[in-house]
Amino acid sequence: MGSRVVEAEYEKGMLKPSTPLALRPGERVQLIVMRQPDPKRWDLSRLAQVSTSDEAALTEQGLEGWAANLSEEDRR
Repeated sequence: MGSRVVEAEYEKGMLKPSTPLALRPGERVQLIVMRQPDPKRWDLSRLAQVSTSDEAALTEQGLEGWAANLSEEDRR
């Protein structure tokens, strides 16, 4: 099979591929897991509608820079 990108869903401690994999029972593989961005988390227009003073201060300091920092933290 070589290598290929396969989407999967994490559920109850297991990764469930969205498509069948051509693997033999008991075959070992290596995984690289990359999170897909959550559009609800990074909806800048929603985040710009702030209600607390802390959120307002972050918006005034530059919401896009704040979102970029959060994205960087997710990659770690």
